[in-house]
Amino acid sequence: MRSLLLAFVLALAPLPNLPYIPSGSEIRVVSPDLLTVYVVWQVDERNLVLQSKLPAPANREVRVLFRVDGGYRPPYNGITTPRGDIALMIQGERVSLNELLTRTYRLNLPNGRVLPEVR
Repeated sequence: MRSLLLAFVLALAPLPNLPYIPSGSEIRVVSPDLLTVYVVWQVDERNLVLQSKLPAPANREVRVLFRVDGGYRPPYNGITTPRGDIALMIQGERVSLNELLTRTYRLNLPNGRVLPEVR
């Protein structure tokens, strides 16, 4: 029960070192060695605009990079899921990237996709 509550609180809190994501920022999902780029989104106002996409297999280890104000923040480790999300490891708990982007940072996912709880 405690870990479920912690995961819920983490899903509503901003990521460490990333209090906000302003327009013009970039989000990249890359391989652990940073050589393969799977997804690139550009933040335009409150919308995530897909710049490029290379399908990443499910259950693949990835890094999520945020370029904010012209500089990259330290990468966040994650695992791809079968449903196209990324489970980030934050303080030992798995947190949904889609949930963080829509609930915490109030961004709209590409193609009008939103989480059911945010509709």
